[in-house]
Amino acid sequence: MYNNSKVAKAIRLAMMFGAGAAAAISAPTFAAAADEGAEEIEKIEVTGSRIKQVDLENSSPVTIITAADISLSGSPTVADVLNNLSANAFGSWTGVSGYGAGAAASSGINLRGLGSDATLVLLDGRRMPGTSSSSGSSADTSLIPMSIVERIEILRDGASAVYGSAAVAGVINIITKKDFDGVHAKYEFSSPKIDGGESQSFTLTTGFTSDKGNIIFTYEHSEADAVWDRDLWPVYDKDVYSGYSTYSPVVNYKVDGTGDYYSNSALCADAPNVMDFTDGANNGRCKYNYGAVTKFYPDKEKNSIFTQFNYELTDDINFVGRAMASINETDSRYAATPVSTGPIYMQADNPMYPTGAAGTEVRLYTRAAPIGARDTKTEVVTSDVVFGFEGAADIGLGIDWEVNYQNSLSITNSFGQNLVNDVAFQAQLDSGNYDIFNNAGKSFDAWDADMKDMYQQANHTGTYQGRYASQQVDGLIATTFIDEGDYILAGVVGVEYEKIDFSQKSDPESANGFVSGGSGGDDVNATRNRTAAYIELQMALPMNFDISLAGRYEKYEQEGDVGRGISKSTFDKVVPKIGLTWRPMEDLLLRSSWGQSFRAPNMGEMFQSDALSFPTVRDTAWCDANPGQDESGYCSNAGEQVATWFGGNENLTEETGDSFTIGGVWDVLDNLSVEVTYYAINYNNKIDSVSNTEILRIEQENGGLGQYSSNINRGPTNVGKIEDMKTTYINKSSLSTDGLDFALRYMHETSFGDFAATWNASYVMSFEEKAEADSKPFDSAGLQDFPDLKSDLTIGYSYEDFTATWTTFYIAAQDSGNEEWGVDYLADIPTYIKHNIQFAYTAPTRTRLTLGINNLTDEEAPSFYDGFRDYRDASWSLYDLTGRTVYFRIEQSF
Repeated sequence: MYNNSKVAKAIRLAMMFGAGAAAAISAPTFAAAADEGAEEIEKIEVTGSRIKQVDLENSSPVTIITAADISLSGSPTVADVLNNLSANAFGSWTGVSGYGAGAAASSGINLRGLGSDATLVLLDGRRMPGTSSSSGSSADTSLIPMSIVERIEILRDGASAVYGSAAVAGVINIITKKDFDGVHAKYEFSSPKIDGGESQSFTLTTGFTSDKGNIIFTYEHSEADAVWDRDLWPVYDKDVYSGYSTYSPVVNYKVDGTGDYYSNSALCADAPNVMDFTDGANNGRCKYNYGAVTKFYPDKEKNSIFTQFNYELTDDINFVGRAMASINETDSRYAATPVSTGPIYMQADNPMYPTGAAGTEVRLYTRAAPIGARDTKTEVVTSDVVFGFEGAADIGLGIDWEVNYQNSLSITNSFGQNLVNDVAFQAQLDSGNYDIFNNAGKSFDAWDADMKDMYQQANHTGTYQGRYASQQVDGLIATTFIDEGDYILAGVVGVEYEKIDFSQKSDPESANGFVSGGSGGDDVNATRNRTAAYIELQMALPMNFDISLAGRYEKYEQEGDVGRGISKSTFDKVVPKIGLTWRPMEDLLLRSSWGQSFRAPNMGEMFQSDALSFPTVRDTAWCDANPGQDESGYCSNAGEQVATWFGGNENLTEETGDSFTIGGVWDVLDNLSVEVTYYAINYNNKIDSVSNTEILRIEQENGGLGQYSSNINRGPTNVGKIEDMKTTYINKSSLSTDGLDFALRYMHETSFGDFAATWNASYVMSFEEKAEADSKPFDSAGLQDFPDLKSDLTIGYSYEDFTATWTTFYIAAQDSGNEEWGVDYLADIPTYIKHNIQFAYTAPTRTRLTLGINNLTDEEAPSFYDGFRDYRDASWSLYDLTGRTVYFRIEQSF
């Protein structure tokens, strides 16, 4: 058994180690020895196993971020804490403005770069509700109130055998506080160097403990101001600045849809946020500076309540439960709507046809700036209620059991203003009532008023609702079968049943592809039943060997409306896992694990209805068969927009994977611990979408023009031009990655204060993806967006009631990838280093004051393109875009 004093020392070390947001504390093993006669420590459940144990380490590598680490990080949300993890090597999704289906209001986690749907997120060991923007496959990590978090445990290993599908890359288990007496209030304010982005939060926590149990209640309110693109993007020369678009409120056009652009350059100077790129003869474009009016980070406001209780019904039975509710609201702004869902033409017989233009028609590139920017208000309401019974029975060597019921609900409502109904806009254009090119030479204000009226006739408010509802019943029984000296055998068996209803629905016009500026059409109405049974065994053997075995059977039965009827699918699989630990000496632990994982297709990937879009393609097969067409838009290098229907694929199969880890933890000294872990993950049948370009390539490989008719609908005469295409999701790729994780922890006590240091790093040795089974693997590790090294170093100092912490985050340089990807416009990414500092003092009045600075040296995010910046295409999840940020926190306990 563990010694109380050593465990206390380990916990004290963890409390001192300010982890920034990511200097994670791996479960310390220098408390592994037992002094004779020491008091027995209560067994706990550690992520990676459902068997409660005394040893804080098991066969799978687990990183622990304590509440103290989170406090020292200066990060405002759980999502921000997780995003800085070294194992989150390529960064993860953080809500930014301009994304539909509620995505702008959510955040995710992307362990090992395998995607948020390959990382399972748990709250106290139970799945969190899925988001509508991910069709229920990913949880929103920003919803968890920071004040309720006791610790975050990150299992850096596949764990489908223990926790179920989706745990391909690993598991995030957010553990909440269970015991609290009194009242605690906290207020925090932060302000970045950049304009906007100020945030504040207020938390009130109260709890009561008696001989029969305890209850805790927390309320949290937080809000953050928007950050505008114009404050992030440097102003460059017009020839290289990325924030300009051909879709402009001063209309650009091409005669017969081909050749040069033309515009009425006389209007450019007066139109807001428009720059004249024409020559004196109106040959060229008036481009719109969309970066001047858009929000990068939206305005955010969140209110959360959380309560948890534990009541002793009898000496052997407890009634336990928790409830959480959160309202997350965002106000996003994207640039005024470009009328672009379908091509817009004006015929030559229109009385407003541009003066001096020849041809039979002109194609218009226009934007609805006169009626304002696109504003989207999104509200995500999430609730999660769990209650159950936990008990023990004096049978054999003792039995622990529990039975639970969980009800989760997540509803997303979005309202997008100032969209454009293309059909209505084309009708106004064809009426001949609007002088869109200002042939009459009106003043700008008079012409702009006419344009505002025209766009107002086609104005559309888009609506979207996503609903994810889950009900789960589960139970388990755990016991020790054998406990005889060096031989111990413990195990747990459990069952789960979950019923999920998922739907997402857009307004009819958006769903039918009539609306520019929004996202719609991917409607889903589906259900899923998940049934699971699992067993886990843990054996302690002589010579300090431990073996763990786990197996899980999981079955998904799901059905959805695919437009022509109800489609049903079943996925089931047995996945095993085996782990081995060996302690050859008191201070050295060696461990290894191997397991399989799988993920069933989510309901959106299978059942979403067809949505219409207009991507640009070059029809190589038709153009090769019809030479001499290079000057036409259809065969030009620029290509042509083609109507494309994108929907779900009811014939998808499950993704499968396996993971392997091997490594060890060495307590070099009582106050120095080192961990090294090698990991390797193979991910097969990965679900991905098929692009138009890929479909056209397959047509060529199958014999040329007309040989892929199921996905390409061509005109009836002589196998004509493309009328429309159909794309979908398919099981097309495999991915493998391997690398090394490092961790070092050190503590030194002196008469004038205690010092602590942690260092964590993840080195990606390879990240290889194959688009098809017979294709050559492509290794992205070390290329742009795929840094091969990410690490953090934290040094902490503590003396009586004062603490100070310094944290450094490091992201390795990356090659541009121009040579590998066949382009010439990407930039090499330099090494990125960011420093955070924090100082805290606790007064005798139980008042704690904290002052911190994130990004102390105001390190600037790198440029991803050669000659200009475009942060929207950069990995904002990897780098700090807002610059030096000062924050202040005051806490009071009663």
